[in-house]
Amino acid sequence: MKKQVKIIGCGVSGLTTGVLLLETGYTVEIITDKLPQETTSSKAAAVWFPYEVNPRDKAEKWGKVSFNRFLEFCSDEDSGVSMVPLTVLIEKEEDAWWINALPIGEMRKGSKAELPEAFPLGYMMEVPLVETQLYLDFLLARFKDLSGRVKQRKVGKLSEFTDSNTIVVNCTGLGSRELMHDDELYPIHGQIIKAKPQPKVTCILADFPFGETRDRLAYVVPRKDCLVLGGTSIKGEEDDAPNPDLIAGIIERCKAIEGNIEELDIQSVEVGLRPGRFEIRLEKDGNIIHNYGHGGGGFTVSWGCAEEVLKLINEMD
Repeated sequence: MKKQVKIIGCGVSGLTTGVLLLETGYTVEIITDKLPQETTSSKAAAVWFPYEVNPRDKAEKWGKVSFNRFLEFCSDEDSGVSMVPLTVLIEKEEDAWWINALPIGEMRKGSKAELPEAFPLGYMMEVPLVETQLYLDFLLARFKDLSGRVKQRKVGKLSEFTDSNTIVVNCTGLGSRELMHDDELYPIHGQIIKAKPQPKVTCILADFPFGETRDRLAYVVPRKDCLVLGGTSIKGEEDDAPNPDLIAGIIERCKAIEGNIEELDIQSVEVGLRPGRFEIRLEKDGNIIHNYGHGGGGFTVSWGCAEEVLKLINEMD
């Protein structure tokens, strides 16, 4: 008889792990103080790309797994997943370490005519776009359809889970600073603008920082419900309130890489605190498996990390 699994956290990592475990026959309950649309995951642009995620060798492997799973979801309109053309700008060739994370044939170098004049190096690829406003609800519905249970409450200590027949999966993201006293975790402030969609705008990102402090980003992600412009990558910033002083810079940088952006009809400005860490913590500790610290690549590695959790659980069960 398979052991019961309790997952702490209901962002993309917790939900994805829960769905995979249910699909393989485990009984799963998610315990969370925030439902999916209240988590940091809901504020992600969520185009497939391994940003701020380490170790790189594992990110490549986990990213490929997720890429293929997202491909399967593209046939389901309710999933919010679709394949889109993405342009990734780089400063120098060696920065494109993520090349091996893409399936063969999914990428090519951009020509001079295809790239912004001020940014001569870049790659063109087809990648999954995960529209979080749809996908998180899709995952939650799938989890419940598979008889998964969700209990909404805050977990103060993992030591409360002492039942030897229970396996605990910690997917609390930045919450593990408090829960696990993990001083290696830090917030990465990510501010985005959501504007009315513009049909001529394409999906593009600069895989390098801007500004004197090297913590300003530029990425443009067209979604069905809005046009996402980002952003920031301010390490150690704890305030999740939008900073109006950052808005003009985001717009300026995004227009520099995507010249089709016209006057914006801004719908909202949002901030997510990504769970930064020198590398993802995905390991077993007694009856607990930790799966957190995904930086800006939570969606990109979500299914690969879930498979790694499943492997560890199978070794325990």
